[in-house]
Amino acid sequence: MKRSLAFGGLVATAGLLAAGLATPAQATNTVSSDTLANTNLAAQEVAAFWYGEAKANLINATPYGVETTKVTAKHVSTGGPSADTKPGVVPAIGDEKKVAAKSKNVNLPKTSGKVFFIGADNRPHWCTATSVQSGYKNLVATAGHCVYDTGANAATLDRWVFVPGYYQGKTPWGIYVGKQAFTHYDYDVYEDGDRDYAFVTVYNGVLPESVSADRNYESKVFRTRAEAEKELRRLQADKSTGWSDLKIVEVRGGRDDHHGRGDHRGRDNDRGRDHDRGYKVAVTVSEFSKLNPGKDLTGNGPWALGTGADAAVEISKGDYRSDRDSYVSRDGSTLYFRTAVDTRPGDGDGHHHGGGKGDGKGGWGDHRDVTTPTPSTESSPTATPTPTATSDADRHGDHGRPERVYKYFKRTFWATKQQQGVGGYKIVGRKLAIGLKDVGRLGDNVGGQGLAYNQKLGKPVFVFGYPSGTHPDGNNAFTGKTLKYSYGKTFAAQAPEIKGEELQGIKSPFTGEGSIGSSWLLNYQSARRVGYLNGVTIGLADTDKNGRIDTSLSPYFDGETYGVYKAAANLWSGKIV
Repeated sequence: MKRSLAFGGLVATAGLLAAGLATPAQATNTVSSDTLANTNLAAQEVAAFWYGEAKANLINATPYGVETTKVTAKHVSTGGPSADTKPGVVPAIGDEKKVAAKSKNVNLPKTSGKVFFIGADNRPHWCTATSVQSGYKNLVATAGHCVYDTGANAATLDRWVFVPGYYQGKTPWGIYVGKQAFTHYDYDVYEDGDRDYAFVTVYNGVLPESVSADRNYESKVFRTRAEAEKELRRLQADKSTGWSDLKIVEVRGGRDDHHGRGDHRGRDNDRGRDHDRGYKVAVTVSEFSKLNPGKDLTGNGPWALGTGADAAVEISKGDYRSDRDSYVSRDGSTLYFRTAVDTRPGDGDGHHHGGGKGDGKGGWGDHRDVTTPTPSTESSPTATPTPTATSDADRHGDHGRPERVYKYFKRTFWATKQQQGVGGYKIVGRKLAIGLKDVGRLGDNVGGQGLAYNQKLGKPVFVFGYPSGTHPDGNNAFTGKTLKYSYGKTFAAQAPEIKGEELQGIKSPFTGEGSIGSSWLLNYQSARRVGYLNGVTIGLADTDKNGRIDTSLSPYFDGETYGVYKAAANLWSGKIV
């Protein structure tokens, strides 16, 4: 194995059925955990997201495909996974004191279902998963890349929920919102295929008790688009929200009756009196330029009625990020410009300063004696340090004249809401609102499979999942709508293409991304619908190259898998409503 761990006191159980299990010492630095929804409010919003809009997100979700799903046949070969300690099991819920029994019929387990989430492409997707035994009956197992966002190299996938027994929009036992995800350190950091599994604690399940209703949402008015965009990003990243269709809209000008009358007393270059300030909002340089066509924005106006420019603020040369005479900040809110300062009066460069505040002491002159071109309202193409300013003479090869010296400024602009034009920006959208009721713990409702690790290869297992899609030859074998099973014996496998050197395989016709996360159950007892989870599907292959998927692959469950499981198995989640 890739790691060598010392476990002690592990007891092999005959027939894989036992009332208890000696616990091996948990390895250090092998378990990674990440929060999915860390508050009750966050979990409520996640559940509302999937129940809202007549469950449209559940119904429209598609199987999740990432680069690890389909494995090239030439990259699948026999390998050598081996046990790192003695075999061990954790009995299934309700099976702690029962003995093995045989059944001719194959009853599908209630523990299987689908996990839904928002993928790296920001669309709803699903994988297969199963409930497993745990101290608080609140644990789900699936493939690691159905929890961790390897597609976007982010932490975890958003709005993660488990729905046991899901079928075409039906959630018979409710939705269980993920609280905390656990995986092996090597998968979290290196995306190691040998560790592509995850255990997720979930809150109590919820079902809707009232009809879903979408509430229209409208934010406060932001002075600049940059401020609105910042708030939009916060809402989109906040896992405690149930927002949808969020977008930024312009707030147009016009009569504002906040005080019962309009305000027409705006004066050029005047912010107005205190009672007027509520009517003024910041505008971008482009918007201000449209309201003041042909005006030199570096000057002092006069400006159009209801508009004005803030006093220019002098900045350092290092803060000026262009070699042009003017440019606009990337968010469009600020104009940056420079003015030439004569090295001596009448030096022939066409510029001459009078006295007053423009005398080089950092003040702001009226610039009527300075020829300054109207600035470009295009944003600066790069945010690089300002090159050293050079004189016109230097650029033409005349080194006898002194280098031109500049002073650097920035300024912002405003307009009253009475001015026809953009008065600000706000975010609009919808917030999903739905009444929820608690339906209890996952394990109490559907049970939970046991866990088996360090088992010998060659044993028969059942694979339960939601296969979907076509074989390579185009045959559409599975729809992904209903739970299916396959049966076979495990064998050693390798798949370097997905960093899998110590995998196990099984002959299975399961197709498509929907089968990812399927549970591999050892010693499955059909009468009680329980067995021992001994693997999860992480990839598929056509090993004989006949155009049909014939092999499913899983990490080999060993003592380190048990260590990850154990880190999650005794954590409480609780209710969300």
